[in-house]
Order: sequence, then C-alpha cells, then structure tokens
Amino acid sequence: MKRRMFVLFCTLVVSLPLSAAEHIKPFIMPSARAAGFGGIHAAQGDDFSSLFSNPASFVDIEKEFSAAELSFTMYGPVFEILDLLVSEGDSTDISSLVEPGGFSAGVEVGGPLSLGYVGNGLGMGVFSRAVMDVTANSSRFRPVGSGEILFLGGYSMRALEKDVHKLDLGFVAKGFYRGSIDMESSIFDITEAFDDISSNAYQAQFGVGLDLGAKYTWNNTFSAALVAYDAFSPALVTGYDSFKHRKSGKQHYATVTPRLAVGGLYRVQSDFLARYIDDLVLMFDYRDLLDYAVAEIPRNPVLQVSLGAEVRFLKILSLRAGMAEALPAVGFGLDMTILKFDVAVRGKELGLDPGVQSVYTIDIGLLFRY
Repeated sequence: MKRRMFVLFCTLVVSLPLSAAEHIKPFIMPSARAAGFGGIHAAQGDDFSSLFSNPASFVDIEKEFSAAELSFTMYGPVFEILDLLVSEGDSTDISSLVEPGGFSAGVEVGGPLSLGYVGNGLGMGVFSRAVMDVTANSSRFRPVGSGEILFLGGYSMRALEKDVHKLDLGFVAKGFYRGSIDMESSIFDITEAFDDISSNAYQAQFGVGLDLGAKYTWNNTFSAALVAYDAFSPALVTGYDSFKHRKSGKQHYATVTPRLAVGGLYRVQSDFLARYIDDLVLMFDYRDLLDYAVAEIPRNPVLQVSLGAEVRFLKILSLRAGMAEALPAVGFGLDMTILKFDVAVRGKELGLDPGVQSVYTIDIGLLFRY
C-alpha cells in the first residue's frame, strides 16, 4: 500500500498539466502568520494551516479544530486612499494616486467560514473567501470582486520510519466555486463602478483539485519537502453578460495554475536557547519550479525564493521575519489557547521582476482554533 502510494505520487507529479489551456487563480486562504515569515513553506506544517502548506504533515499533528476565522489582507497605497477620501470629503477622484505605470490595490478576507479538523493523518475543512482587486490607469478605474467557497479533505501516512529517518506522503482532494464580477468606471468618479453592480459581466468557476505532498524528516531537526499544489485541478468556467441575466452563458474548460514547490526547515535545538524560548525554526523555499513551463511570461527566479524564521516564547508570543519576492516581511502572533491573533507587514511584488511594481501589505488574523 505504501509503495503504491509513493509510485502514484511520483506519477502524478511527473504528469502535471503543462498544456496551454487557460489557467485560473488558485484558492488560497490568507494567513497573517505565514505572511510574517515569507508565506507558506512546503516543509512547515505544524497546525491546521497544513491543509494549505503540505498535506504530508497531517500525520504529525495530534488534533486541531477550526471553528471560524477572520483574516484580512490589504495591499497597495491603502493609507493614501483613505487620506484622500477624508481630506477631499465627497470627492471620489483618485487620479492623483495613479502613477505612469498604473495603480493596483486590493483587499482579501478569509472567513468567517473556516470549519475543519486536522490530526492523526486526516485533514478536512470548508472555507470562504472574498477578494476585491483594483487596477487603474490614467482614465479608467477597474475593480474585480469575487466570492469563493472551498471544500477539501485529505489523508497522510508514514511511508518510511527507520532510526532517525521519516518519510511522509499525503494528498488533499478539493472542490471549489468562485463567482466574480468585473466592473469599470472613470478614474475621476469611482462610484460609477458600483452604481448598478448586477449589470456588470459575471463569471462562475466550478472545479475540483488535488494537492500532493511529500516530506522527509531527519532526527526531528531537519525537514525537506516537495509539494505539488493543484497537480490536477480542472474547472468549468461560465461567462455571462451580466449578473442579472444568468440563464445562459458561454462555457469553456480551464485548469488551476499548477505549482511545484520545494523547501526545507531547520529546527534549532540548543540547551542554552531552550532556557528562553520554546521553538525556533528557519525555513527556505523555492516556490514554483513549474513557472517557466506553465506561465506565458515567467517571473524572475529571484521572486520564487522565500526565506522565513519564527521564534516562540512561553508558548504564547511568536516573533516572525522573512523575505519573499525579494521584499521583507515581519510579524508577531499571540496564542491565547482558543483565540489566536496574528499581524504582519510585508512586501508584495506585482511585476515580473524585482522592484518593478512593489507594494506593501498589511495582514491581520483572528483564528478560533482549539
């Protein structure tokens, strides 16, 4: 059984969908904890978030339930927008914020639906997410809003355990629905975009997916992992002229963009440090080995490198730092048993090369887990 699962994992990874079919964005829950140390890491899977980082980690988690969460991510010149709207009163002209290269901002909300269980080799959950991305040029303002729901369930097993060596394999199967509305208005009066939302073009995406994970651990100190996110995730996309009239629409098939991540984790163990801290981990990843094969215009390889560190004191306070997309990230977290509170500030690169279109992001998370 273990040998068959290992062969199946290798076969599916090798046959990842690299065709020229249309690719759509994956469903990823925002995480203020992960944002503080450079995003999710393939070898990091010590809590409920392993549903999104590495399904092979389920086997090492004793038990954790998620009752609900509210996770916020805001990127772009958020404070400048608020200042402009407050200082100008009823003015909705944001043309002064649009640079020659354009304008990008957005907000993402994970939850409040975040119900699930991870432990003893099993992982399952149901999640909701809402996203609003805004782009603008010198004349037009274009927000795109979407609401999403995701169901997933998976299993992991220990394929090998000998002396100080352990090899774990896992998978997560999922199904998702996403509805999005594309709006547009003049840059000089952005409220026009929201005057009659239901008359704008609407797109529905329904699909299924599969994540595969493998993790090798040596002496409970060093871990190396390989994760195929959306190894096979086909979707049916239906486009409608407007949200009001959804009786008939144009349909086509697409796939969620596959990603293949490789990473490592080192848990620092020292009798001296143990007097003051509970845990200290260092993480490093290359986020997507498939980018050059899948993307029409691949990103600079430097943007795929992610580094992170997390240190925990008294099992309550966690301090985090990292780097992703060639930009820094810092954060902290408080573990109050049932309630977990996380905050992070980080950089986000919207361009294909470092420093082309960099913005900063604020992440806040309230997690109800026990």
